[in-house]
Amino acid sequence: MKILSIDGGGVRGLIPGMIIVELERRLGKPVSEVFDLIAGTSAGGHIALALSAPDKNGDTKWSAADLANFYRDAYGRIFPSTGNRFIGALRGITDERYSAEGIELVLEEIFGDVMLSEAMTEVLVTAFEVESGKPHFFLRSEARADKRLDHTMKFVARATSAAPTYFEPAAKIGSDEKLAFIDGGVFANNPTMCGFAHAQKLGFDEDDMTIVSIGTGAVSRELVYEEVRDWGLAHWARPILDITAQAGNHAIDWQLNQILRKGHYFRIQPMMSGMRSSLDDARPETVTALEDVARDVIQENNAALDRICTLIAG
Repeated sequence: MKILSIDGGGVRGLIPGMIIVELERRLGKPVSEVFDLIAGTSAGGHIALALSAPDKNGDTKWSAADLANFYRDAYGRIFPSTGNRFIGALRGITDERYSAEGIELVLEEIFGDVMLSEAMTEVLVTAFEVESGKPHFFLRSEARADKRLDHTMKFVARATSAAPTYFEPAAKIGSDEKLAFIDGGVFANNPTMCGFAHAQKLGFDEDDMTIVSIGTGAVSRELVYEEVRDWGLAHWARPILDITAQAGNHAIDWQLNQILRKGHYFRIQPMMSGMRSSLDDARPETVTALEDVARDVIQENNAALDRICTLIAG
């Protein structure tokens, strides 16, 4: 069982996107032909769905390279600049920061009317259903087994990336059930453990698995005791978001290192020292910087990428 997992991170999704470009280059084939399961959250969910979507002839609709090139421009349409980031942040306090029109037009271009059940490999995409207050997992296997659980890929992508304060929730209009989703990153920004659990449910043992987990960059800041000891809510509000996200990533990494066979679990996560990138920072200079980060992490993980390709190519 070969599993690819892709973190959420908004514009920072360019990083795993470019790493997967390199994987496809070395493998000489689409990742949907190599991995038995692709899991993704938010931007990672977009990538998971797009790289498993078929075209009208039943071939892979998007190569990783074509998708990365598309997103270089598309992120600017998803997160259009207000001209003043401070004003944009203030808007997010009382209303969503961005209209859903931009992201929905982009998702229409990527997916058209392709259904989740048509994915070319098993897919797991996370979201959080607000009315029930429960995590939700969009799965190709369930979509094929029950038509009521099948949705267009563009809706699933919209649901997994409906980040609170940035976009309004994604609602399934006309459904018998009340379905309103927000970003899966609220509980599983790193969906690797979700993918592992689903593989076990499908009947695979941990000794059968090889897992490749790709992050969107660790950007948490260093905190000094003398600085934080007297902080209240106003000071902790922003840092605690980074702390909880990174702590969760590290916890999942530790758990899988304990569970899986040595040499069959890979976590590729760049450290973005001296650089902070908000998930909606789609400025050209930020995109260029993120591409540089991706190139550096590919070079730093050259041996690991070779090992991955050897393990999963068979």
